[in-house]
Amino acid sequence: MGEPRNPRRSFVKFTGRKTKHAQRSNPVDVIDVEEEDTIRRLCREVSDELEALTERAVQQIRSELPAYSAVPVAEQGNYIRKQLSAMLCAVAENETITTEDTDRNRELGRRRAMQGLPLSDVIETYHIASRELWDTMVQRSTKPTHELLQAGGKLWDLVHAATSAVAVGHSEATRSEQAIRAGVRYRFFETLHSATDMELSNARELAQTLGFDTQKSFQALSAVEDEWSEAQVEHLQRTLDSVHVVAHCSRHGSRVIVMCQGEPTEVIHAIMRDHPRTSLGIGMPRVGLVGAAQSITDAERTLQLATAPGTTVSFADEWLIATLATHQDELLPLLQAGASVAEEHSHLMDAVRAFARSGFSVSAAARDIHLHANSVTYRLDRWQHLTGWDARTLDGLMKSMVSLELFHRKTLAKI
Repeated sequence: MGEPRNPRRSFVKFTGRKTKHAQRSNPVDVIDVEEEDTIRRLCREVSDELEALTERAVQQIRSELPAYSAVPVAEQGNYIRKQLSAMLCAVAENETITTEDTDRNRELGRRRAMQGLPLSDVIETYHIASRELWDTMVQRSTKPTHELLQAGGKLWDLVHAATSAVAVGHSEATRSEQAIRAGVRYRFFETLHSATDMELSNARELAQTLGFDTQKSFQALSAVEDEWSEAQVEHLQRTLDSVHVVAHCSRHGSRVIVMCQGEPTEVIHAIMRDHPRTSLGIGMPRVGLVGAAQSITDAERTLQLATAPGTTVSFADEWLIATLATHQDELLPLLQAGASVAEEHSHLMDAVRAFARSGFSVSAAARDIHLHANSVTYRLDRWQHLTGWDARTLDGLMKSMVSLELFHRKTLAKI
């Protein structure tokens, strides 16, 4: 369902305030404040269980509409949650759909068209989710009232307005050659994410349609920013169409995945030029479609290490930490000590890092951080005392560096 950028109101504003209709001087137009507050209280109560309501709606949609398996659950839940919240606000305040909501519904229609979903299914999701919302409102109401029936009529007016905007966006996309290509790109990346033999067979045809040679190496990049709109993704794709390698991109949640064949330098520059604060993970070049799927995994794992805005991290350089980062929860009890000590005693961490990058030489480490060799020795001893790890042994140094890279890196990014 359509996702407004910002909720128009908070439900805490629903009580104790007359709407613009109640402030009119004509008695015929005046709405009884007590009746009005009843609907507001009902909407607020329903909003308190919005997460459970959204989950029920998502499950019902996926049960009734198999085509929605092509849409990530998190993405769908996010759209539905915000749309239901917006509808509750509008019902409570007796207002119409906003221009912002209309624009977002139109964009959703375009996105679902790119994902290959028929318009009838997209519209049906609004009916299913709104049905769940209405059923919940009826269940939470103490008894059927005239005001509740009016609220029901208002809700379905909102559904009609929203689905009309979705239909416009969907029709615009299906008439656009650019949108058709975007749909092929989206299905190509979704198929690679699934990576079963049958689906990779489908990916081969999609890859060839996009101009990839399935016998050559693929290299993936994963970029993340606060939010990528469809317009921004399309702008990036137009830029990629002009570089000297085959490259395609598609949005998946908060990430944009780029797949290319050939030297990726131009692609990286194009992304960072238009989005200088984006974080970028770069996968390994790998052969064939199975390799392409693995390169996406490389890029997404490496992206976890790009904690500061504008950071670019390569799997080829950080493969060990990027791989271990997927097991942070399991490793935390073993390695948390190093990060805790580093946070309280950064000078000890500096000595350990200097020792590691100076060829395990105390004298070289001392020159690196402008200290006497005895001071570095003291700090390494102190580090061992606090963590239990002797950085002058292979085991102790490995635990120390992995701990700092996995757990202290995030701390540094927040400073």
